[in-house]
Formats: sequence, structure tokens, C-alpha cells
Amino acid sequence: MCRLSRSELWLLFASVGLGLWLTLAMPVFAQESYYWCYGEHPDLSYFDHPPMVGWLIWLGTALFGDGALGIRLGTWISGTVTVLAGLELLRAFDAPRWARIAWLTLSLIVPSMVICRFFSNPDPPLCCFWMLTLVALWKARSGSLGWWALAGLMAGSALLSKYTAVFLAVGGVVVLIADPSMRRQLRRPGPYLGVATAVVTFMPVIWWNVTNNFESFRYQTSDRWRHAEFGLRGLGELTSGQLLVLNPVVAAALPVTVWWLWRRSRAKDPRTLWLLAFGLPMVGFLLALSVVIQVKLNWLIPGLLPLLVGVALWWGESGFSHRHAVAARRLVRAAAILAIPLALAPLVVLVPQHSGSSWSGWDEIASRAEHWKEVVDNPDKKQGNVFFFAGDYRDAAQLTRHLKLLAEGAESGKSVEPAMAENVFGECAKELDHWEQPGKRVGQDAIFVLPRPDSRAGTLETATRYFESIKRVERVRVKRLGIQVLAADVFVCRGYRGPRLCP
Repeated sequence: MCRLSRSELWLLFASVGLGLWLTLAMPVFAQESYYWCYGEHPDLSYFDHPPMVGWLIWLGTALFGDGALGIRLGTWISGTVTVLAGLELLRAFDAPRWARIAWLTLSLIVPSMVICRFFSNPDPPLCCFWMLTLVALWKARSGSLGWWALAGLMAGSALLSKYTAVFLAVGGVVVLIADPSMRRQLRRPGPYLGVATAVVTFMPVIWWNVTNNFESFRYQTSDRWRHAEFGLRGLGELTSGQLLVLNPVVAAALPVTVWWLWRRSRAKDPRTLWLLAFGLPMVGFLLALSVVIQVKLNWLIPGLLPLLVGVALWWGESGFSHRHAVAARRLVRAAAILAIPLALAPLVVLVPQHSGSSWSGWDEIASRAEHWKEVVDNPDKKQGNVFFFAGDYRDAAQLTRHLKLLAEGAESGKSVEPAMAENVFGECAKELDHWEQPGKRVGQDAIFVLPRPDSRAGTLETATRYFESIKRVERVRVKRLGIQVLAADVFVCRGYRGPRLCP
């Protein structure tokens, strides 16, 4: 890493500090609790994702417990390394100081980059290893076997994070063909060492799929195409959503940057060729894919990172900021103002949770669910004959984590079994199917937790078919500063009849 100027150091500290602040202050979202469940069950891989996020959470919670810091430690480190890797790549490109300042500024004002420094899911480690792969490959242009091996290790680790890391191979093929320095490497052992290292690193996921009927590979490929349907709505939602997660000012600069990178690559600038090769294929493919299946906003983040490095390079070398000084200052101010809400994001605890994910109130809900379990358990004194389940896998994950936090707080020494979800009805509940088998619970009673009950009557109706009786015993209303942010019904279910076979 080159020596940083005072401005760069301040921006770097601000970037790292913002990530740490959000890591500690933001509530834990339902999807994060689901990946926390990964960490509670360490494995070589999982139903819907490779294992890296679970391994990082397992390590973080072993060090700091099951709170926000434990869950997000690996994410915060991954996000910080992503920022540092971008700096190192610009240094290796011999980019000017203003390009590095622009990159650090982007790390503060681009929401998707900020989210990858606190929100624990597969994207932060994927982005981290994606950028480290680019750095190692660029240095491998010299022919060093050590850099080739490191590039393979980083690429394999990216695959251990998320399957979309396969687009690193697409970028690798492009630069091996189009960059003369890389093309010469094809006559040397470096590229083959890198590929072999990546394959060996990815072997845990391959082995897990072999021993589990390739269910993870099938889920991420053929299963997603079952609901494919042509339409432009998905493309419109994806492109408009990117305006928000990229920052509108940055999003507006991106097409200009891509054109500038393309022109420079045609002028034989290998740096711009590389940024396009490791950015455009993934972004272009996912944009095209969005017309037939749902493509989530976060899927594009790894491919956008090299293009954002391109934005920084364009800012530092195109001369735009000097030729249009007034416009440049206005753009910087506008981007900074649009980023202010990021620092205020912890106020999300005051936002009602009407649909989708949930993030606050589960401590109260879990406490009441545990209370009713004790009530149901006590008459026959047969502990363990009552299980928990929720309306979907995300609710079940939140319930499980907060039940464990309750048990730890009471120092009861009780183990906490994972709550079940749709698998109680014989429907697939993703990785939860690997941890609890509903068939073993036939004849038992259950505590059913249903958040947002007024909009989920269908779930309750489904549940009634699987038990001899269901009775609502309490509605938990979660309030923050007098605002109701979440409601959940707690039901006592008697006589579980068992699930259908999972389709």
C-alpha cells in the first residue's frame, strides 16, 4: 500500500468508522439471523449459498457472542478490506492521488458499498475476494507464480462466498485473450496453477453438493428457471433501484465512465480493459436476466465495484474536475448530501415493518413465546415435547436467535433447538430442512409465532390443517417511541399431524 496523504487518511478513517458505527448501531435483520443460523450449524456448504458467510459468523460469534458485533465482525472486516483493495488496485495502476480520494469518497456515499460493511450476507466476503482477485491477477502479469497462486486462492474464496463469483472466470478469459502481457502467460504455468488453486479451494462446496444430491447447485440454476416469465417490469425495477443503491449522482456518472473506459481500452490502456472485463459481463448478464426472472439489487454489487474503481480513475485522469470545476464541486456536494441518510440509518428501528424482512421487536416476541411454551410444558412436566415454529424461514431465524439470547441471559444452560418454518407444512424451508425434521414431532404441541398476522391469514389457515387445534393466546404489539413497528400473534397448537413430503 502506498503512503496516503492526510486527506486520504481522514477519508479512510471516516469510511472504516462509518462501517463500524453501522455494524454496532443497526438492528439485526431477519436475513442476517438466517445466516447466523448457518454459523450455529457449521458445514461445508448450505442449501442456498456456499459457506463463507456462515464460517465468518461462526468465528465472530465465538469471539463476541450472538449480538450485532459477533454476527457482523466478518462483514465489517470484509468491507474494510474491499476499500483497501480498491486503493491498492489504483496504486498498482499508477493512478493519481485524486483517483484514490475519489474511491474513498465513493466508499462513503455509495449505499451498496456502505451496506457491504455492516449487513451480514454472502455479498461482503464475495466483494472482498473479488477485489483481492483483481489485485493479485494484476500483479501476476509479471509472471510470478506466487501471485498466480494467490489469485487462485482469492477466486476460490470468492466462490466459497457466492456462486456469482463464476464471473471472475469470464473476466479472466477476456484479459488472458486481450491483454498481451497476460496472453504471454498462457505459455507458462501461472494461469494453470491459479485455476487449480481455485478449484481446490472450492472443493468443500463441490463435495457437499455431491453428498446432498446437488441441491444447492440445482436451487441456484434450474429451480430458479421454473418461474421464468418474460417481462420488462423486472428490468425497470432493477435499473431504477440501482439509482438508489449507487447514489443517483454516481449512477449518472457511470455511463460516462464506461464510455471513457471503453475509449481508453481501445487506445491500448490495459487498466481500463481490466475494469471493463471484470465489471461489464456480470452487470450486463444480470440486466438481461432480469427480463425473465427476479434479479435482486445486491446481485450486481461485485460487478459494479470495478466500474466504480473506473469512476475514480475517470475522475482522477479525465480532467473533468479541472475543466468543469464548478460543476464538479456541485456534483460532490450533491452526492455527499444524498449520503447523509446513511449515517442516520439506525433510526430504521422506528419504521413499521409491514412486509418482507423484520429487524426489531423480536426480543419481546421471543419472550412471550417462551412464556407460553412454559405454560404448555408444565401440566405434564414433559420438557421437550413442545416445539416452536414461525410463518417463514426468516421469522424462524429471528425467533431462534432471540430464544437463544433469552436462554443466555437467564444463564439457564438450556440448549435452544432451531425453530421450524414452512417445513411444518411440508414445504421446503431452505437450510432449515437440514436442521430439524418435522416428522419427528408428530403428536407434539407447538408454539406458533406469526408476525404481521393481519396480512397473513392464509398462513394461519394452512397451519390449522396440520394440528388438531390452534388457539391464539396473545397478540404482541411492539412499540418504539409510541409507534407500533411490529405486531405478532402467538398461538398454542395441539397435536401436530405431521408434514407432507417436501416437493
